[in-house]
Amino acid sequence: MKEVLRWELRSPLNLALASAGAVLVGTVMKRYYLTWSAGSHGGPYGVGILGSVFRTAFTGDVYLLLAILVPFIITLAVRLERDEGVALSVYSLPVSRVRILLAKFLAAFLVLFIFVFAVYLLVFALHFSATPSAVLSVLKIHTAPMVFFYLSVLLFMTSVAALIAIASPNTYVSIFGGFIALYLPEFLGTGWYGPVPWRNVLIDYKSATISAWSDPVFSWTFLKMTLFPALAFLVLYILVGNWRDVR
Repeated sequence: MKEVLRWELRSPLNLALASAGAVLVGTVMKRYYLTWSAGSHGGPYGVGILGSVFRTAFTGDVYLLLAILVPFIITLAVRLERDEGVALSVYSLPVSRVRILLAKFLAAFLVLFIFVFAVYLLVFALHFSATPSAVLSVLKIHTAPMVFFYLSVLLFMTSVAALIAIASPNTYVSIFGGFIALYLPEFLGTGWYGPVPWRNVLIDYKSATISAWSDPVFSWTFLKMTLFPALAFLVLYILVGNWRDVR
């Protein structure tokens, strides 16, 4: 499985898509910070203020880009070989279908997380570089919760897109279905699924200044919305993928 994962991580197409997506995400985040800074009238920046900005930067536009990017990357990893009937990856050693499916999923998830979160930190640090002490204080307090937030959210989005991809009849349905499943709750403002309830749970960011582990991102409510459903979708993805024959 290690060799399969290494092969998938080196996919030029996935890396190019993730790079382009990360640039777009960074651009949207920069625009958000500029708008916020203009509205704050250049006031002093402290841990409390930047802590709020640090987590609310996950705006509707950022989520929209990820709702488009995630189905594209996971579809290329999971569906393309099935639809074309030609395996781009040739394995000289016997590898189970479960390991191949898991390696493809992990590769897409890791690429998305590394590229998106790296840009997230970079844009934040550069934009508020005029107050380096405040930036360091915020990063010290909020980095661990935000790492867990992005891990949970991207795992959820990737698992939803992967399940739809493996169950779809073709690549086009996979991409469109993944986008609809991910973005429709944001568009409708659904209160039990998607980014709206995530943001509602994470409003109490000030508790993180007491202890990183008191951050609501580690709460049972947030886990029930993101991590636990993501693991359930991942299991279903493996089961469906192992059951379906490769065309």
